[in-house]
Amino acid sequence: MKIILWIFISIATLAAYKNIQAIEPTIREPIIKEELPLDIEMEKINAIIYLNELRSATGLVRLNESTLLNQSANNHAKYLLSHKITTHNEEKGREHFTGETVGERAKHIGYKAFYVSENISGGSRNYKESIDGLFSAIYHRFGFLDFKVDEVGIGIVQDSKNKSETTFVYNMGISTLNQLCNGQSFSQLGKYIQGACFDKDFKISEQLFNYSFQINHKLNTDIAIYPYDGEVDVPPAFFKETPDPLPDYDVSGFPISISFDDEQFESLTLESFRLFDKNHQEIKDRLIYDYKSDINHMFKKYEFALFPLERLEWESQYSVEVAYRVDGVKKSKKWSFSTRKFSEKIESVTEKNNLFTLKRGVSSIFYFKPTSPHDLLSEITFPTYVDIGLIDENTIRLVVLEDAPSRIDLNIDGHELHLNIKNSD
Repeated sequence: MKIILWIFISIATLAAYKNIQAIEPTIREPIIKEELPLDIEMEKINAIIYLNELRSATGLVRLNESTLLNQSANNHAKYLLSHKITTHNEEKGREHFTGETVGERAKHIGYKAFYVSENISGGSRNYKESIDGLFSAIYHRFGFLDFKVDEVGIGIVQDSKNKSETTFVYNMGISTLNQLCNGQSFSQLGKYIQGACFDKDFKISEQLFNYSFQINHKLNTDIAIYPYDGEVDVPPAFFKETPDPLPDYDVSGFPISISFDDEQFESLTLESFRLFDKNHQEIKDRLIYDYKSDINHMFKKYEFALFPLERLEWESQYSVEVAYRVDGVKKSKKWSFSTRKFSEKIESVTEKNNLFTLKRGVSSIFYFKPTSPHDLLSEITFPTYVDIGLIDENTIRLVVLEDAPSRIDLNIDGHELHLNIKNSD
C-alpha cells in the first residue's frame, strides 16, 4: 500500500478577532476589556491533556510530548506573532525565521523524520478555545485525528502589550520513525526508501519504514468518529477555516466526521451518512464530503464529513447513522452526542421575539439565530451599564449592572434587543 512521505497539513488559522466595545450612553471613549496574561507552561500542559482526552475518546493513541517538536512549534509561534500573521510558511531573512516549511523548521532543531504536520490557531483566549476551534474546522480536525502520529510539540505565545493577540502552534510526528532516522544502522535486505528522513544520504528499509507506521495502527481503533459517541460539550456551529470547505457560508452547523484507517481496509465505500435531531428527524439540509467532492482536495481516500448547512441548536442531542461496505461486507455505525449546555437560560432572539425581562447582576445568554449564511455578530457596542461577552459569533452573555435604567434598548450588530430591568431579589 502506498505511503505518502510528504505530509503537510497546510491549513492555516481559525482566528476570530471580534470587536466588542462598551460605550457611554453619550458615546464617549470606548472601554475595551483587557485580556489576562496566559500561564504559558500550564496552557501547554493542559493542551496536551485535553488533546489526548479527545484522541483517546475516539480510540486513537495518546500523543507524547516531544521536546524537539516543542521547539519547532514555539519557534514558528514567535515568528507568526512578531509579524502579526498566520501562515504555515516563513520568509527567509525575516525576524525569527527558522525554515520555510514545517519540515524545515523541524529539521532546524534536530528532528530527523520527514513526516511532520502542523495545526495553527490565532487569537484564542486559552488552550481549550484553541483546540475546540481547530476541531470544529474539518481539515484541522483530521490533522489531530491522524492515525499515524503519536507525538506532539506545542508552541504558545502572547503579545506582552495586547494580550488578546495569541498564537497556538501544534507540530505532530511519528516517534518510531524519528528514532529509526536518528543514526541507527540497518542490515535488512530488500527495498530501501530514500526521503523518509531529513538526511539526504540516509536510506531506510521498506520493512522498517512500514513497521514504524504499523505500530500505532495496531494500537488505534480502525474507525475514528467525531464528535465521539457520548460527547456532551460540542459547539453547535462552524464558521471559517483556511482553506475554506464552505466558502459560501460564514456560519453553518458543526461538521460530523468519520475516518477509516487505510492500513486496515483494502476497499471501502460509504453508502449513507445521516444526522438526526433530538426528535429523530433527519437533517437533510447538508453536504457530504469525501476525497472526490472536497473542494480543496485535502481529504484522504477514507475520510468523510457531513456539514449541516444550518447551525445546530444549543443544549440539544443529535444522533448519527453511517452505512458502509468494507472489503465487500456491509456494515453500519451509530452514535450520539450533545451540544454545549450553560448554567444560564438561553434566550433566542428573533425579529418578533426581542423583548425580555432581566434582573440586575444576573447573567443571561442571548442567541441570535442567523437569518442567512453570512449573519454574524462582528462589532458590538453597548452602554457602560451593560457588560457583554461573546460566546460565539451568534451568541452573547449579558449582565445588566446596578446603575442601569429600568429599560434598555440595544442594537446588537443590526439585531434589536429590548430589556426590561428588575432589581435582584
